[in-house]
Amino acid sequence: MIRVLRGRSRRALTGLSAVTLALALSCAGALAAGPAAADEQPPGLPAAGLAKPVPKPKASAHELRERLRAAQRHNAVAEPDGTRRKAPKATPFIIGGSETTIAKAPWMVQLGYYDESTGEGWFCGGALVAPNKVLTAAHCVAGLDWAKNGAVLSGTTDLDDYENGTVTGVHAQWNHPRYNPETIKDDIAVLTLSSPLESAWLRLAASNDSSLYTPGTKGTVYGWGLTSGAPGAPPAAKLRKAELPMVADATCDSALGEVFGQDYFVEGSMACAGTPASGADEGTTSPCNGDSGGPLVVNGKIAGIVSWGVEGCTAKGAYPVFSKVSSYAWAAQPRIDDADLSFDGRADLLARTPSGGLFQQDSTGTGLAQRAFVSHGWESLGWGLQVDLDRDWFQDLVIRDTADGKLYRNYLDHQSWTWKWGEISSVWGGYPSYAFPGDMTGDGWPDLVVVDTDGSAYLYPGKGNGQFAAKIKVVDKSWKNVKVYGRGDLSGDGKADLLVKDSGNTLWLYRGTGNAKSPWAARIQARTGWKYSAMVTDGDLTGDGIADVLTRDSAGKLWLHKGTGKASADLFAAPTSLGTGFNQYNLLF
Repeated sequence: MIRVLRGRSRRALTGLSAVTLALALSCAGALAAGPAAADEQPPGLPAAGLAKPVPKPKASAHELRERLRAAQRHNAVAEPDGTRRKAPKATPFIIGGSETTIAKAPWMVQLGYYDESTGEGWFCGGALVAPNKVLTAAHCVAGLDWAKNGAVLSGTTDLDDYENGTVTGVHAQWNHPRYNPETIKDDIAVLTLSSPLESAWLRLAASNDSSLYTPGTKGTVYGWGLTSGAPGAPPAAKLRKAELPMVADATCDSALGEVFGQDYFVEGSMACAGTPASGADEGTTSPCNGDSGGPLVVNGKIAGIVSWGVEGCTAKGAYPVFSKVSSYAWAAQPRIDDADLSFDGRADLLARTPSGGLFQQDSTGTGLAQRAFVSHGWESLGWGLQVDLDRDWFQDLVIRDTADGKLYRNYLDHQSWTWKWGEISSVWGGYPSYAFPGDMTGDGWPDLVVVDTDGSAYLYPGKGNGQFAAKIKVVDKSWKNVKVYGRGDLSGDGKADLLVKDSGNTLWLYRGTGNAKSPWAARIQARTGWKYSAMVTDGDLTGDGIADVLTRDSAGKLWLHKGTGKASADLFAAPTSLGTGFNQYNLLF
């Protein structure tokens, strides 16, 4: 019995509208990200805001169209050892189930890949997990150059429908570094699109979402393709879905062991769903080859990614196997939340001089590049923090303007494709300390944490449009004179964390729980004697997926505290110097 991956099959493509593609590439159909409040120019800040570069698509509309066409013209399947061979016949996809529409699954996308130099072309499914991020399987991505040879089709129920769908290029790719094509373990990947999409997206199952995998819990798998394992069966013309009950690991392990004669199923990193296959199309409900990378959705979250199963997908007693997303949130979520100024997945630094000059220094992964001048006129900036409030991949700048004491957001408006200012009218501008650690409530949007003068702390849930819901008191008068910091996952569990520095210069880690009413677990002492003149928490500076911290000492030397992902006193590696002379700035952020 052969074990096969569920993707990289090819089918014939229909025509593609060049006009539709041109609109997609110019971002005319991109996510609208304007704030709830009317645009308002801060009285003491430059009108232009940050003159950030916008990455250009790496392929023309014509090139993307041809990639998708070529990917579907050829036909291939993946072998259990990860090699690829030409297939003499079509391979089956979701067997059983029923048709659905993109309106009911707006996050579903079609992934097409074609390498002209080798003649290889592959097809996989995927799900939007942010406006510009697609979650899929590692065996759809590993060893392939998706920026050079890939394209994504979204917003359509029909297979290969380029008139109504939106075609997008790929800016960057990530697959789990430990993905093994022989064991098909760690089969998870994230594609970063060349422009954000105006579509709903799904959240990943979190590390503590164990209830999603309770045996018998209903999940739904989605994909395009054939509805029969019979040779020569035509592909389904529309998106299909199938409802599958979750299966206990032990049951799946035992059943697949009998089918294959050896143990392929890895408990903890893989999950099963469905009922035992009948040995034929009739009586079998299962995803199959070509559905790779598609989501298994349970209670509104992606619990699994279509990964592998038996050849033909109907062998008696077999179950389809999925990557268990809750086990990989720690690795994938930082790649989903990696907005930065230079679009390379590494956090960058902004610095302001007393005369109001603003400078940008991009991370190189191990240090900082030469500074680049941004603009003059930032004298009245009381403080500033980088955060992607609308999760559109383009870094926002949230500031307090000392001229009027209000909070403002500098953001990219997708209607005009220009940078604008908008007042954050839902939050008071007079708190002593602010931090944007990330999603603290579990709804996918970045949230705000503030500390009041009486030592009370409040959580403002983000709405995703630059405004915030009503504040929630999370600390009652016990954080007097503390400062809050943080951006991203410091402890390595896929959830955003918070750093708190008390009046005695002790640094504490508060691990995020994803629960708005009790957003943190018990605090952990991370450092004592944390006496620095400035501290910057922009997220992952090194590109390893773990949040880092920058500090400046009294002599003006800048230090990188590389995150280890350990929720302990070993939260950071030994600090490394990034240079001197940083006392020339009176604000770092």
